[in-house]
Amino acid sequence: MANVFRSGAFLRQCFSVHPLSLTVKLLTLPDTVGIACRHCKSRHRLTIGAVTHLTGNADTEAQDAAAALAACVAGHRDALHVTDVCVERDIVQFRCRECRTGVHVAVSKFETCQP
Repeated sequence: MANVFRSGAFLRQCFSVHPLSLTVKLLTLPDTVGIACRHCKSRHRLTIGAVTHLTGNADTEAQDAAAALAACVAGHRDALHVTDVCVERDIVQFRCRECRTGVHVAVSKFETCQP
């Protein structure tokens, strides 16, 4: 049976040690993002609160940001990657290489499943 940890420290560790191994595998709006790590085989599930679209200094509405994130996951998942994990502020940021958009996600709950 796999171990499940309810802490953002495991996602932060994966991001710090091997950030290019993190891929978004699941997005179920309005509140779940699944991230897998190819290196250590961990699966991270984030329960999200707010999604903010980052384009330069201008923020757009949360609904537009959530829709942009969903479009990236559906259309070009491989281009979407994690760019920042801040456990102290419960924030994860994503960036899409293809559409060149950034998404800032406020996380209300972190869960990590390790094999």
